Amino acid sequence: MSDAPATFQTRLKSIMNGTYNPSMRRSVQTIVLYEADRCLKSVYKQLRPFQRKIALYDCAADLVNTLDWIPGGHRMEVMYRTASGKTPLSPDLAWRRMKLIDREIAKTIIPGVKPFICPELTHQQACDAYIESQYQSIAQPKDEAVRPVPDLWEYSHISIFLAYRMYYDGEAIATDLPPPIDPNPKRKVPKEKPDAYPPPPLVPGVFPPLSAGGDGYVSDELQAFAGHLASGSPDDDTRRAMLKEVKDHMDVIKQLEGIIPPAEAQQRKRALYAAMPPPPGPYKKARRNSSTVPVPLAAASPKKAAAKSAAAAAAAAAAAASDGEDSEEVMHI
Repeated sequence: MSDAPATFQTRLKSIMNGTYNPSMRRSVQTIVLYEADRCLKSVYKQLRPFQRKIALYDCAADLVNTLDWIPGGHRMEVMYRTASGKTPLSPDLAWRRMKLIDREIAKTIIPGVKPFICPELTHQQACDAYIESQYQSIAQPKDEAVRPVPDLWEYSHISIFLAYRMYYDGEAIATDLPPPIDPNPKRKVPKEKPDAYPPPPLVPGVFPPLSAGGDGYVSDELQAFAGHLASGSPDDDTRRAMLKEVKDHMDVIKQLEGIIPPAEAQQRKRALYAAMPPPPGPYKKARRNSSTVPVPLAAASPKKAAAKSAAAAAAAAAAAASDGEDSEEVMHI
């Protein structure tokens, strides 16, 4: 048995038995918002209200990426507003949902758990007894034999209960919780309130979003993740699947013309364009017995070569200036 100290990740994995199902999405979202709030409590006083909300959102997104037993595709979905909408949670809504957790537990969970709190039962046993009583009273007709609680019933019907399991003991917050650890101790937040946050995603439906120009509003780990999606070289099947998804989204937008606002439609089209996979590589080897031969690239003229070199130098200077500006637009916390 390992003597390693318990962490947020190991405790959550143990409580969830190391498995994940899409019906657990909202419960996991609740947990990462609660843990992100614990991570940031000591720095809130340094931040303006909108910065607290952005920091909470980013920290929760970072925490999701540390849950390595959840498949990558499902981790992307945890921070959605709804499972079907595929729209990222906004910092304002993330903040409101976080603020409701303790209030809802005190109002709806603790009164129901009270009858099962006794020295003979551990905290987890009391939780199991409560869930069973809820299932039998809600889902089980009186005249039928008692059936065991389905494995995922707790997550699909009482999504907030996972937070009680993990952070409470009896009627109060547990006193032996491991200390919160922010996955990104060098977290940065914008100094001025952005028009929209998170920025338009690089890949529709995928978080974390990588803002154009690398403004540092998200962690290095999340930026690397989004950068991998952008610069990777997918195989032929993956490329075709990505192109098909982009085309399907475009078809839906076209069908909804006149229903959704033109500005929103244009924004979605730009996001879809950015999500297109890179084109296939050049065909390097001529087929045997082919009647065609590769056309060599034309040599650049001295004037064009000089112009290209000057443009590259200008771009490098602009990038350096941009880096200097970005460093002044964000604030370390």
